[in-house]
Amino acid sequence: METYSGPGPKNLITDVIGVQVGHAEDIKIGTGVTVISSTKPFSTSVDVRGGGPGTRETDMLSLENSIGRSDAIVLSGGSAYGLDACSEIQDLLRQDEKGYQLGKAIIPLVPGAVIFDLNINENPPLNEIGKPSIWRKLANKAYKSMGQDFQQGSYGAGCGATTATLKGGQGSASWVQKYSNGQEFTVGAIVINNAVGNPLLNEGPHFLSGFLELQNEFGGYGASSANYDHILRSKRIPSSLGYSSTFNNIASNTIIGVVATDAPLTRANLKRMAIMAHDGIAKSVSPSHTPMDGDTIFAISTNTNPKKEILENSDILALGSRASDCLARACNKGVYEATSIGLSKPAWKTLFEKL
Repeated sequence: METYSGPGPKNLITDVIGVQVGHAEDIKIGTGVTVISSTKPFSTSVDVRGGGPGTRETDMLSLENSIGRSDAIVLSGGSAYGLDACSEIQDLLRQDEKGYQLGKAIIPLVPGAVIFDLNINENPPLNEIGKPSIWRKLANKAYKSMGQDFQQGSYGAGCGATTATLKGGQGSASWVQKYSNGQEFTVGAIVINNAVGNPLLNEGPHFLSGFLELQNEFGGYGASSANYDHILRSKRIPSSLGYSSTFNNIASNTIIGVVATDAPLTRANLKRMAIMAHDGIAKSVSPSHTPMDGDTIFAISTNTNPKKEILENSDILALGSRASDCLARACNKGVYEATSIGLSKPAWKTLFEKL
């Protein structure tokens, strides 16, 4: 019998014991890096649904391959340039003697995913190309700032994020499920909402998945009684097709993130959780998983829960469903907490915050 269900004490992914998050950003350039790590390696899987992904080391997480773990996961701005952040984190982990050990060699395993934010200000600055990249510098700062508390909105990899209609950003949410038999699982998500699509129901202020809101976490508007107006609001849709569009202001696209749990999941179960978590994107952004998105979700387990037996399919169903809802709420929180920078879109709070 369920005795409590609701957000964790911080309502962040770090409510999952063992998860740490660090981030750093450069507002002048309009980009940033977010790092998710722990004192021990994660069991890890990944699911990529977007048509334009930018990733590193995702193949090693495939179920048919031998390695299904990570020592850290990097979410970064900078498009392909931003993948350089993973190398910096790998160097720092090795200095801390963390990684996959083969004989005397220590090999930190650092998968990552990036968003496209290169049209926010001059990103990267032309005079910086060929030098140690800004994303390495930011990754170093992010790694050294890791802890249980972190900021949401225009921070970390969410610094230069935008959606079709509003400034995007970094968001996080959690869910704790307790039962009368003493069993308890925690699920959390962190996401960089940089979607091609619109996070609002029509023109707002309600979020598309506002019905999932808990404790006024993204503005207090909750669910809406309005009907969908059937107008497609999206980046990169030519106005000649008759849609509401930002085609002439081609900006950034992709939702990337991590869902985490303390439950002792197998790699196959983690893969299923990552697949189900993508539904959180579909619930929160319209359209989603488009040819221009690079939607990528990592699923990790800290394996810190004392329950060691194999979970039932009903447990996996519940964990995946909660992960999907956490990711949807995190998508909204990233937009809700964002502030405009440089040439980015207007912030939700600027347009809609209740007086």
